Amino acid sequence: MIVSRRWPVHPAPLPVEALSSWLRRIAVHYHANLDDLASDLGYALDGPEEIDTYPPPGFTRELARRTGLDLHRIQRMSLSGWAPWLIDQAEPDAAAFTTYTRQFSVLLPAGRRRPRELPTWQAWLPSGPAFRACPKCIATSTPPYPYQLLWLLSLTLSCPFHRCLLEPRAKTVSYFSDWERKPPTPRLASATVLAMDSRTWHAMTTGSVDLPRRQVHAGIWFRLLRTIIDELGTSVSECRTAGRLIRRLWKESGYPHRVGPLRWHPHEGYPLDVQLRTLEATATTIHLLESKILAGQGPDAAFFLPSPSGSMEEL
Repeated sequence: MIVSRRWPVHPAPLPVEALSSWLRRIAVHYHANLDDLASDLGYALDGPEEIDTYPPPGFTRELARRTGLDLHRIQRMSLSGWAPWLIDQAEPDAAAFTTYTRQFSVLLPAGRRRPRELPTWQAWLPSGPAFRACPKCIATSTPPYPYQLLWLLSLTLSCPFHRCLLEPRAKTVSYFSDWERKPPTPRLASATVLAMDSRTWHAMTTGSVDLPRRQVHAGIWFRLLRTIIDELGTSVSECRTAGRLIRRLWKESGYPHRVGPLRWHPHEGYPLDVQLRTLEATATTIHLLESKILAGQGPDAAFFLPSPSGSMEEL
């Protein structure tokens, strides 16, 4: 049991590190475990997933008091701390999907996609196991290996620093002993994937993203990404005349047909391999829009076009 009332911030949290990862590293410093640490704060946890998504009320405040670290910095280490940027709100809402994914229209004309009510949906939070990690990040760190909040979400494909793809994990987030014995061979990410994921990393660390036409708030970037993902998976009846564009975008991404089961699901509800292919198609789509190889039919495709004046604006 940890008996000190205040903990020094050692080790310090890393950029975009998941809250459970940081707390586990603190616990190891005190020769304890994550449950001991939570108990010392006055809480019993259901597992690391709880504090990486929606920590108990008061948990982050008590953690800030004990460590002296800024409360907002700690909150941003879990998904709920990213409301309303990455997610609209911490509590599930049946109207959240429509609110989040219908604010913009990039590939399809505005108003083409019908509203959908999904009572338990949360943006970017996979409904099934989807943990991935950068093999080079793990190889260059020491136990207990830190892991990023981004690795737990259906949002990125690669590590922009090591320029390699994230590798799927069948083990729990805290277990990397198998990679110690037999590390995976890093696979180089494509330039289009790295361009998309570098912007996402910038959004998570600075709060803004540079697009060709203007600098936008991180919340706009996340919603533009999610809009394109939703448009790529739109049913044929909703696509109408834009169906040819959607089919070509999938083909340009290396897939002759739309990826995924015929029955519609939100991106976060598909199997991991479908989510990854859809993210790949999204990166390809952004590249084709910015290169003017293809033109979106929605008004917000203009975000990916150069400013007529040649200068970057802010929004």
